[in-house]
Amino acid sequence: MTKILLVSFLLLSTILSAKVQDKWKINAGAMFVTNFETEMRLTPNNTPIGVRINTKDQLGMENDTGVFRLDGYYRLTDTHSIDFSFFSVRSNGDRVINQDIKWDGDDISAGAKITSHFDMNVYKVNYGYSFYHNEKVELALTAGLHVTTLDIGLGARGTVNGTLTNTYSSSASATIPLPVVGFKGEYTIIKDSLFVNYKADYFVLNYDGFTGSLISTALNVEYRFVEQVGVGLGFNSNKIYLEAKDDDKTLDITNELSGVLLYFTYVY
Repeated sequence: MTKILLVSFLLLSTILSAKVQDKWKINAGAMFVTNFETEMRLTPNNTPIGVRINTKDQLGMENDTGVFRLDGYYRLTDTHSIDFSFFSVRSNGDRVINQDIKWDGDDISAGAKITSHFDMNVYKVNYGYSFYHNEKVELALTAGLHVTTLDIGLGARGTVNGTLTNTYSSSASATIPLPVVGFKGEYTIIKDSLFVNYKADYFVLNYDGFTGSLISTALNVEYRFVEQVGVGLGFNSNKIYLEAKDDDKTLDITNELSGVLLYFTYVY
């Protein structure tokens, strides 16, 4: 055990004393959600389109206040890099509704007790091309893939389609891969210590049963208290519209998510 601890200490000392190459960068922390608004609709194909349901106002869904988030990049060369990002949001609701709603072609009457969930995972991988880079400023164009997985469900105890029931449930899930283009930049305020960075991703697509649009922005300030390790504080905003259509049903979602980012950053 002593030998293992000694070897681990020596390896850690070597890593921390090594010259920073900025080859890898990893940010790990939390997004503290300040706004989460979702409207959703699930409709059988070839039937009248229903009204979207507001998950917060009508279903009483509450979202996680703290969401784990992972971001970073691998720099292939001074000009080329691969960026990655992941976060996940979970919402659950439990409410007696005070107005009729339509979901999956079914009419759920006011007075029914509704339980609901909305789970969303977001994965992003981008290629970055740095077209301007000096000691103070780096500017890059990005292009890649934004993958959103959705799992949504409603359960009801009450009157559904004019019949009293305690067992109604209906759910839908989708995996939606969409291409994105974007921009990122970083400005060095104090060399090797204080930085400001900005990222933006966009997409609009209508193809093969998928329709989507996204605007995602993040503005962060980072301080490295040692050469390779630091902390970051920022703000992230995402606005997304997704429609997924299969042979039977059409699911469409409008989601706005924003929050404060607090994370540790490690560069090597």
